[in-house]
Amino acid sequence: RLYAENRYLRRELKQRNRFENMIGASDALQSVLRLVEKIAPTESTVLILGESGSGKELIARAIHYNSNRSEGPFVAINCGALPDNLLESELFGYVKGAFTGASSNKRGLLQAANGGTLLLDEIGETPAGLQVKLLRALQERSVTPLGSTNSVAFDARIIAATNRDLEADVKSGRFREDLFYRLNVISISLPPLRGRREDIPLIARHFARKIAHERGAPEKPITQEAMTQLINYDWPGNVREMENCIERAFALSDAELGLAELPPNVRAASVAINGVDGESARLGLTLEEVERRYILQTLQREEGDKPRAAKALGIDLSTLYRKLNRYHSGRNQE
Repeated sequence: RLYAENRYLRRELKQRNRFENMIGASDALQSVLRLVEKIAPTESTVLILGESGSGKELIARAIHYNSNRSEGPFVAINCGALPDNLLESELFGYVKGAFTGASSNKRGLLQAANGGTLLLDEIGETPAGLQVKLLRALQERSVTPLGSTNSVAFDARIIAATNRDLEADVKSGRFREDLFYRLNVISISLPPLRGRREDIPLIARHFARKIAHERGAPEKPITQEAMTQLINYDWPGNVREMENCIERAFALSDAELGLAELPPNVRAASVAINGVDGESARLGLTLEEVERRYILQTLQREEGDKPRAAKALGIDLSTLYRKLNRYHSGRNQE
C-alpha cells in the first residue's frame, strides 16, 4: 500500500511540475520554457537568475521533474536563511561528537540529494569561507562531513539560483570567480512580472480559481477595473506578491474581486509606461481586446491545436471555442 501510494504521489508531483502548469503565454516566458525543455534531460549545472518571487524554484522543479532524475529527490536549501555554521552542517553533514549537540551522525543535503537534484537557492548569500568548501565539493563530487576525515561521494545535479548580480559580486570580490564559473554552465534569466504584463490576466485568474478550489468556495470573477489596475502595477514582489494580493482580495470580496478589495499600493498604481505592450498602450486597447490578442497568439503558437491552447491559457476547451466564435462573429459583422 505504501509503495503504491508513493508511486501515486510521485506521479501527482511530476504532473504538477509539467511545463503546461506554468502560467503565461508571453514570448519572454515561453522562451525560458523552451530553454528549460532543452536542458532538463542533460546533467549540466544550471544557474537561475531572477528577482525575488519571480519563480526561480518553480523553474528548478520543472528542470528536475522533466529530467532523467525525476524519480530521485528534489532537495532545496535557502543559503541566505541560515547562519554560516548551520549552513555548512546542513550541506555537508556531520559525525557524532563533531560539536556540542551532535549526538548522532547526520547526512548532509549534498548526499541526501543522491540520484536527484539539489537547489542552492540564494547562492549569492553564501559566506566566503563556505564558498571555498562548496567549490571543492562540486569539483571532486564528494563531501567531508564536519568532524570527519573521510570524504563521501555524492551524485546530485546542482541547480543554483540568486536574485543578486553575481558578475558584479565577482568583480567586487564578494563572490568567488571560480565558483561562479563552476555554477554558470547554463544560465536562465527569468523576466520579472512587469516585463511580461500580458501574462498578468492569466496568472490573476489562475490564482483566483486556485484559492476558490482550496477553500471549497465558488469562483469569483475579477472586474475589468481591477484587472486593469493589476496590469498597471509594477509588482516588485513578482508572482508571489500577486498571489498574496489575490488571496487578500478573495477574502475581502463578496461576489467578485473589484478595485476596493485590492491592496492600497496596487490601487494607487499609475498607468504603466509600457502598458500591456507598446502597441496596446499607444492604441488604448480595452482589456477584452488585449485578451483576444493573447488568445489568438497562443493558438498560433500551438499551431492551431485548440486543446493545447486551452491548456496553455488555463481555460476550458468549451470556453476557448466560445471566445473564438465570438471573435469570428465580430469580424463577420465588421
